[in-house]
Amino acid sequence: MLLLVMLSSLFVWYTHGLSQPVSLDSCRAWALRYNKSLRIADVRVLQSSYLCRAARGAYLPAIDFAGTYFYNQKSIHLVDVDNLRAFVSGLGVSASWVSQLLPDDFLQLDTHNVALGAVTVVQPLFMGGKILALNDMAECVEQLAISQRNLTETEVISVVDDAYWMVVSLEYKQQLACSYMALVERLYNDTEALIGAGVATSSDGLAVAVAKNEADVMLTKAENGLVLARMLLAQLCGLPLDTVMELQDVSAMPFEPAMLVPYALSGVYERREELRSMRLLSRMAHAQQHLALSSMLPSLALVGMYSMALPNFYDGFKTTLDGMFSVGVVLQIPIFHWGADFYRYKAARAGVTIAHIEMENVKERIALQVSEARYRYNEAGNVYRLCMKNSEQAELNLRNAEYAFDEGVFTYTQLMAAQTAWRQAHSELIDARIAVSVAYDGYARAVGLPLY
Repeated sequence: MLLLVMLSSLFVWYTHGLSQPVSLDSCRAWALRYNKSLRIADVRVLQSSYLCRAARGAYLPAIDFAGTYFYNQKSIHLVDVDNLRAFVSGLGVSASWVSQLLPDDFLQLDTHNVALGAVTVVQPLFMGGKILALNDMAECVEQLAISQRNLTETEVISVVDDAYWMVVSLEYKQQLACSYMALVERLYNDTEALIGAGVATSSDGLAVAVAKNEADVMLTKAENGLVLARMLLAQLCGLPLDTVMELQDVSAMPFEPAMLVPYALSGVYERREELRSMRLLSRMAHAQQHLALSSMLPSLALVGMYSMALPNFYDGFKTTLDGMFSVGVVLQIPIFHWGADFYRYKAARAGVTIAHIEMENVKERIALQVSEARYRYNEAGNVYRLCMKNSEQAELNLRNAEYAFDEGVFTYTQLMAAQTAWRQAHSELIDARIAVSVAYDGYARAVGLPLY
């Protein structure tokens, strides 16, 4: 019962939340929580952190235990008792004395149950820098997973932004189609009345009817497109497909585009995740070079062991479990491998060179992206201002055309041309308005600003 009340409260809150205007940041937050690619990236970050912890364990001593047990069918006889008895009897010793001197278990080792065990402790002292290189690579893998996760988040936000602004655009287009439909319907009704009064011809009525049908088709396409766009946005946000969200950016125009803040490329390079990933890859290439170098250097390790045996030979032969400590060092020095290690080192050093070249290439592409994003935003702002003036002129031209038509100065063709020009001007204004917002988000991504 309590669970039902909690679910009901959650549903009321959820419905109330969607009844309020939804911002772009809210859509981004929902999409980031729902996106499966981002959840996979989070698991990969966790996976890489485990690998990094595993690599740190190489600094510490490794403790292992190995044991074995065998049951043997036969015991070990160090001498052939029968042959030995025959030999001693040949020396003139009586049989009773021979049996007492050489019993059946003479020099017999009880090896029916054999057990061996050892506890080994190995502490690396010097491995030629191999452990340092492996830990550096593991840390780079972890940081690279975090960087890739951030890139995935940026891609998710970009997709959501496109869907969001598509819905906003189609909302505007639907409103424009409704307004245009109202104009054409009013003209159609006036034309029908004038035809009934004998003032207009049937040709005029057919021309207006064609315009009305076109407006109806335009409105239907806008409504259908808006439904599909809303479904896509709801799917990206993890909401039911039939969710209808009122978006905050569906507001009245005009609006004034913001001025861009210039950013130095050095700061952009520090913020862009692509360059961070490239720096990590370059660091990994250096670690691989050190790893290849370590294969040509000596390695030294301290080894301690406690071994156990059953039976044991520490003090004669005893069928009891006993053991002993052993401590020593293991030194390995590579001498000659036909140049294999050296060529692996040369190959790793070439990988470092490749990483540096790729980083410079990425820097050049980022600089180009920043310049293009700034140019697109400035261009979108200028186009929007021109479209705003054009829409104002088209609005004035439509009012004048309607007044002239009512006065009998303009024909149906001229009025419909003014209506078409009004619709086209407002449609271009809508596209310009959306282009400004999209270009601004693109500039923010290009300079590496946090989008959420």
